[in-house]
Amino acid sequence: MILQHHASPLLTLPPARVTRERLLLAAQDAADRRWGKIIRRTVAKALAWYLVGLFLIGFSWHTTNYDLAGYFYVAGMYVCALGHTFTVVNFWLRECH
Repeated sequence: MILQHHASPLLTLPPARVTRERLLLAAQDAADRRWGKIIRRTVAKALAWYLVGLFLIGFSWHTTNYDLAGYFYVAGMYVCALGHTFTVVNFWLRECH
């Protein structure tokens, strides 16, 4: 048995509703793109802080001044530990409140 396609669908939506649904979908798509951009930017900032901290730690291992090396090491540890934490807290305060 061959199924024939009928010209009239089971549900006919008014053109105004179709237009409204398309506008709502376009707005949701734009909001999703904006949110994804904000998330990527926040992750990039957190990663940048972490890499700066690792750079400071690495520099502390290669410097010949022992006192300065201790300061760079501690600064690197603080930047590694707190840089991404403050980035995420800042994101939460800006976007979630």
